[in-house]
Amino acid sequence: MRKQTKYVAVLSAAALLAMGASMTSFAAGWEKDEAGAWHYYDKDDDMVTNEWKKDGGKWFYLDDDGAMVTDQWVEDDYYVGEDGAMITNGWVKTLEDDEDVDNPEDTGEHWYYFNAKGKKVAATTGDSVKKTIGGKTYHFDSDGKMLSGWQESGDNVYYLGGEDEGWETRNAWRWLEKSGIDDDEDDDVTGQPVLGCTEDDDCDDEGWYWFDASGKLYHKSGLKTIKGKKFIFNEHGQMLYEWIYGAQRKVGSYAQLDSDDATDGEVDITDMLWFQENGDGANNGARYKGWQYLSGSEALGTDGDTNWYYFKDGKAKHASKDEDWNQLTDGDSKIYRKKEKLSWDGKSGHFCFDQNGKMKTGLQYIDGHTYFFNDDGYMQTGKVSSVEEANGDTFSYYFNTKNSGKGQGYTGEKDGYLYYNGKRLEADDDYRIYVVNGKYYIVNNKGKLQKSFKKKDLELPNGTTMSDVTFGEAVLNKKNYVLKDTDIVDKDGNKDDDYKKVADAACVPYIHLDDTDELITQYTYLEAADVDNDYLTLDDVPAPVVPAPVEDNGEEDEDQ
Repeated sequence: MRKQTKYVAVLSAAALLAMGASMTSFAAGWEKDEAGAWHYYDKDDDMVTNEWKKDGGKWFYLDDDGAMVTDQWVEDDYYVGEDGAMITNGWVKTLEDDEDVDNPEDTGEHWYYFNAKGKKVAATTGDSVKKTIGGKTYHFDSDGKMLSGWQESGDNVYYLGGEDEGWETRNAWRWLEKSGIDDDEDDDVTGQPVLGCTEDDDCDDEGWYWFDASGKLYHKSGLKTIKGKKFIFNEHGQMLYEWIYGAQRKVGSYAQLDSDDATDGEVDITDMLWFQENGDGANNGARYKGWQYLSGSEALGTDGDTNWYYFKDGKAKHASKDEDWNQLTDGDSKIYRKKEKLSWDGKSGHFCFDQNGKMKTGLQYIDGHTYFFNDDGYMQTGKVSSVEEANGDTFSYYFNTKNSGKGQGYTGEKDGYLYYNGKRLEADDDYRIYVVNGKYYIVNNKGKLQKSFKKKDLELPNGTTMSDVTFGEAVLNKKNYVLKDTDIVDKDGNKDDDYKKVADAACVPYIHLDDTDELITQYTYLEAADVDNDYLTLDDVPAPVVPAPVEDNGEEDEDQ
């Protein structure tokens, strides 16, 4: 029997704890000993041990010595707080029962959740169990630990946030490190490795991931429509962006977030897709439509350049290798060009693209005709001055303004000038004979056609000049500018040994375009390196192979 006087307990345990030493004993109930431990005595005045006692709607546990326990595990599945009351419908971050922690920098603590009866939530079958708490869904393992980071359950993958979060990501994008990577801050992995994407695997270290309304990661290779926008993923669930080699998106063959793993020389622009660069996922990363200024694809060998591209549903407008070869080459490579009618900032026009989708500017050769595209990419019509050719020389050009040949370089006579494929033909200093569409013409150094010819200096194709030239008979038709193929003599009646007739002295015009090592003429394509003189003659070229351009029937336009 206890020697001190006992009083009948009339207050709850919580109240007792609050009152502390002001109350020392009860007739049947709680008593605090000299060491500060609370005990409970039954009606027979016996100390209760190894048993739960309910007081004031809360449960308390008495240990082997009959002392009320605080802030610790009870019977593996329950936990009491600092006041000794069983935790119900609540969270506790603590060590696992009887857990030893070897790493002094690791607290070893985990989050646990206890249900309305005070029992921890834990998986009884399988690796984990789900529970919705406060509108969010959490996962717990068989020991009751709340899971975090990447987690795989059957065929489904989830991301459960950081170690102090734990809830499923639902109907949202997350920019995350791939699974199995050590966290830089606390040297802890970001969850279990999932989908074969580990520290040494081929997928990116970080990426955008999409989780559906049930928290499941989307991880099928291919296109997926999300909130009305199309995205593309690899089998790791990483959203792919920028240049994507559409033929390869699988683990082990292609799993990067760009096209670096595609095999050089085996890739065509038709295999490539472009998705907007990563950002917040929902607004960026979608299959792109419109203009984009970006670096090229390593797979296509264009990564060294930054150019404008136009995309529709992620595919670049481009010249077809089957249909759009312009008969020119650059070394061993064929040149492909195609023009497309598009809009830019609300203004429509025609633009030129090569086989890799790059927008081209300047002089371009398409379907046997020259075109000129200004620095903004728009095809020009009418007069364009100071057009620079590949050799650095500049010339005036004229491009058709109407009909089916709109934009094509004009060939023939126009407004007293002579043109070939848009290029205005001129003499260097005096007068020169040109052959265009099988007809002979004389032009001065401003490109003006001549109808009369009296003792004028004639520039010859070899760079020499024949002074005071006359012709053997009437050579100019007064009704037009066409010159007859007659003898050429000086004032004394002498002929040049090499250029005796008009046809001998006639220069064949050519144009030297960028991106090719060849010249275009009305007759053939010639290697630029093989042409020594400024001008070609009919002896320098074989039979015609290039179609004659469509003549312009429209009025002359100003430069655009």
